[in-house]
Amino acid sequence: MKKLLVVIPLLAMIALSGCAWEAVAKVPPYQDVFMTTGDMKDGDYEPLGMVSAMRIELAFSCLGVLPPLYPMIGPQSQDLLYEQLAKEAKKMGANGVINIRASVTPMAIIPGLLWLPTVNMTGMAIKM
Repeated sequence: MKKLLVVIPLLAMIALSGCAWEAVAKVPPYQDVFMTTGDMKDGDYEPLGMVSAMRIELAFSCLGVLPPLYPMIGPQSQDLLYEQLAKEAKKMGANGVINIRASVTPMAIIPGLLWLPTVNMTGMAIKM
């Protein structure tokens, strides 16, 4: 009975607790490779192929039941992904990446508690 007096308030506290998150929109850092999430006018570039960058990050669930509703991808992670895209584009001889898209795929390590979201960025390598 005494255990219930401890467990019930603890469960209520966990169930009613909220999660704080912050939406971060970041412009790609200045580099010698032009990068944008948009498109360019046809004829202004030569498409060379698709490039992609991937990062895996550890994330804890807010309520202990659902995957994190907002990916744990902060400015540092975005900078690393943009750098990886730029390196891949340079290997192909490109000087720009357009139509950059990001996607997050959550994978449960311990369902309801520990998640390993995979953040993937893709784009079209171009030569201007």
